[in-house]
Amino acid sequence: MKVLGIGWAKTGTTSLGDALKLLGYNHKSQDLPLVSYLRTGEEERIYELAKQYDSFEDWPWLLLYRQFDERFPGTKFILTLRDSESWIISYRKQLARADQGPQASEWRSKLYDLPFPDVTDRQLIDRYERHIAEVRSYFADRPEDLLVVNWAKGDGWEQLCRFLGKPVPYAAFPHTNVAPRFSTLRRLARPVKRAIGIR
Repeated sequence: MKVLGIGWAKTGTTSLGDALKLLGYNHKSQDLPLVSYLRTGEEERIYELAKQYDSFEDWPWLLLYRQFDERFPGTKFILTLRDSESWIISYRKQLARADQGPQASEWRSKLYDLPFPDVTDRQLIDRYERHIAEVRSYFADRPEDLLVVNWAKGDGWEQLCRFLGKPVPYAAFPHTNVAPRFSTLRRLARPVKRAIGIR
């Protein structure tokens, strides 16, 4: 059985990956060079690599839930969430630190279907929310195959281990890259919300 994390980047995907490794999965996280194979005749390379691992999260894996569902029957899918306000703040902070070169912009454009680097907060939020809606719709009749979690709201080992049929470890749940307190996020969100027309 494979486990595929299909939450959008900056929704606690690193925490999920660390948790899966603690549970004993042979895990594969983000692998951006694979993006060049998406939607080309070389996409098969991605699935050949996937045969070597048990679990996955982040890019490009989160976009491939339909393909994994077909190619690897029995795969379990995990959708990590966070509210849109805190997500866009976190993503913009990451983007400010990230590589802004032409190759990085090309990868992001391909992953998001958006015109990087000239992309607005509203476009990013709409794309994030559309991914969540598409995942929920795809698994609407198969709730046993999809786990939806929000680490910031208290989800952790109990939900994850019950879904995967694993005993809860003695280790604390790995909250990696913890976001600021919600009061801080609300304060930071005000100018962002004004800029994109949200009251």
